[in-house]
Amino acid sequence: MARSADLAALSRSRQPLYLQLAAEFRRLVDAGDWPVDARIPTLDDLMHRYQVSRVTLRQALGQLEVEGILSRSRGKGTFIRARPTSAHELRIPTTWDEVVALSDVLGTQAILTAESWTDGLPETGLDTEAPEADRYRFLCRLHSKDGIPYCYSEVHVAAELFLAHEARFNASAAASVIARIPGLVLAESRQKLTIVRAGLRSANALQIEVGEPVA
Repeated sequence: MARSADLAALSRSRQPLYLQLAAEFRRLVDAGDWPVDARIPTLDDLMHRYQVSRVTLRQALGQLEVEGILSRSRGKGTFIRARPTSAHELRIPTTWDEVVALSDVLGTQAILTAESWTDGLPETGLDTEAPEADRYRFLCRLHSKDGIPYCYSEVHVAAELFLAHEARFNASAAASVIARIPGLVLAESRQKLTIVRAGLRSANALQIEVGEPVA
């Protein structure tokens, strides 16, 4: 049977129970607890373990079947057919060089390029000695790996830099462009990881639900 802490976690979430179970089953497959070609536990076993109804389990397993992760064989059971394809296996970069290397392999799609200039930068809470530019161009970009959305970015590029390399900024990730501007020397690089809830634009780009946590 599932641990009481696991059952408590299921009851706390506002997400439909079958989607929570589908996420847990994906984790079991991804971790190798449910290996490819193996038969998963029976519905009765899963009902006993997670303390949920047969209908809820069928909905959860049906979700994975639609995704091609498992298939059912009449009289034999339900089998794992593939590991879920996920972008979370990409490492979060921690240095500027790693940011550039990751930007180079991700596909970049323009969501929005503001038509007007913005004055100053939004508050980030990061200490920096660099002076602000007079104007910035605001960019929204979606980055993907193997067709899977991986990163939604909002970037402010100094006006002088953007105007000199506008076509490249519109076609590639900002880090990839900045790293290859002749004569440009990067003086500082700062990073902060914050957990927030996805808004309408980022949720649509990343193909997740509005309000889901993103980093």
